[in-house]
Amino acid sequence: MKSNYKPIFTIAIVSITVIVSLFVAYQISGSLFGKSRVIYLADYGGLTVESLKKFELWRLVVSQLIHVHQKHMIYNALSIAFLCSIIERKIGFWYVLFIWLFAGGIGTVFSTQFGTTPWNTGSGASQAALGFAGFGLFLFLFKFKQDYLLLCAVIFSILPAMYLDIKTTGYPKPGHSLSFALGILMAAFFFFQQFKRSQSIEKS
Repeated sequence: MKSNYKPIFTIAIVSITVIVSLFVAYQISGSLFGKSRVIYLADYGGLTVESLKKFELWRLVVSQLIHVHQKHMIYNALSIAFLCSIIERKIGFWYVLFIWLFAGGIGTVFSTQFGTTPWNTGSGASQAALGFAGFGLFLFLFKFKQDYLLLCAVIFSILPAMYLDIKTTGYPKPGHSLSFALGILMAAFFFFQQFKRSQSIEKS
């Protein structure tokens, strides 16, 4: 991508995440940086298995914008801003939008399988951030080996998230792990498509 390319998706999704999460926190706790108690998150777009059975698919998007802890939201927003802006400049708008929707959405759905009501309500941007981290790690290892800014962004997204997971549960959360793996698989698919396209051009 051109160096003057504006990461439109990154700017938009980070801004929307901050605004929506703070708004929900204020509605629930009366404070912009208050704790959004899990038992109320389903009322504001939190994802549950029951909601999916009702085909409330809009929750796959909205659930990624709301957070229980706003400090966690800020970290997620910074992770996505740092990492996703680099990736978007390299592969463009549409692909990062799909990463966010697919890796973030599927990871959030998966996270709902490991808790009892109401703690099985999926929320937060962590899954998407880990999806971008998996994609970014693949980019660094197989395409941009000298891009240490990309590597720093990946590490910034992974290490604190894994630390919090291990501190709170003793192991990486399944939703985070799945999103990270999906990010890697999507990167592999992206490069396979690029390879096929280049082979086609050479033959023509």
